[in-house]
Amino acid sequence: MIDIIGAGSLGLLFAGRLASSGTEVRLWTRTLEQARMIACEGITVFDKKGRTAVHVPGDRLQVAPLADWQRLNSHTAVQWILLMTKQGGVDEVLKQILPVAKTERATGIVCLQNGIGHIERIRRAWPEAVLYPAVTTEGAKRQGAASVVHAGAGITEIGWPEEQEKAQDRNFKQYVLNRLLAAGFDVCLSKEIENGMYRKLLINAVINPLTAIWRIRNGELLSDPVRLHMMRKLYDEGIQVYEAHGIHWESGWWDQIMNVCQATAENHSSMLADVLAQSMTEVASINGQLVQMAELAGVTAPTHEVLWQLIEGMRLKEE
Repeated sequence: MIDIIGAGSLGLLFAGRLASSGTEVRLWTRTLEQARMIACEGITVFDKKGRTAVHVPGDRLQVAPLADWQRLNSHTAVQWILLMTKQGGVDEVLKQILPVAKTERATGIVCLQNGIGHIERIRRAWPEAVLYPAVTTEGAKRQGAASVVHAGAGITEIGWPEEQEKAQDRNFKQYVLNRLLAAGFDVCLSKEIENGMYRKLLINAVINPLTAIWRIRNGELLSDPVRLHMMRKLYDEGIQVYEAHGIHWESGWWDQIMNVCQATAENHSSMLADVLAQSMTEVASINGQLVQMAELAGVTAPTHEVLWQLIEGMRLKEE
């Protein structure tokens, strides 16, 4: 069984496609209301044209609110977790699951959060777990509590250190990796996942805050020289921060940002979706992280800092 924690856009996409391909899935939601709706309606994945690509009836998967984790797992060891909450939700997840975490059997956790810093927090809180940092360019937009649009196929990179060849990791290849591939996801194991995480951080730091401030779709960033100029300022500041820390970067990253905007032209970024929903955004974990890295290195990232403060100030209510 694979436990998926988080029933946002990516959680619904992965749960729906895994379950439809025959994997036993247990999906953990933030609210009881969403769990009940998914149990009743199942999960529907639509393609970009609005056609049903996958529908999984509610009786084909298990679903429960995260608050029930301790009650439902008090006598069993969880082996595989896909952690798909946002960075801001990681601490609450750990609070719910650690009281019944089984230390005699290592749990493998694939961590699919934007930004950086969460891997260290999870490792400190749960040292017995085996962590697999991951980044994905899968595009998904939640339509409702039980449905999601697969807005764009992408690649999912999962961290795989060279020395990692324990039995747990062989099982990971045999079970989790093969299940994801069988579900139609383009997945690869990466021995340079840290580089991939920094690349994804910069992509998000350039695209997400500007779409959130201007309230535009990703593709509209490319339609005006002023918008492109702001994107380049954010990119150049990010590269300066990386150079100050000795972080490897590649000249092709700017072109990748352009390609992401084009490939997801009709999408709302997750940060814009959060702003429109008056929810907590991930700006502190993205642009805020770059600002803090800049301060540690003795350089500045003023454009990132201004956007961080502006977007934090747009939030009208706490989650």
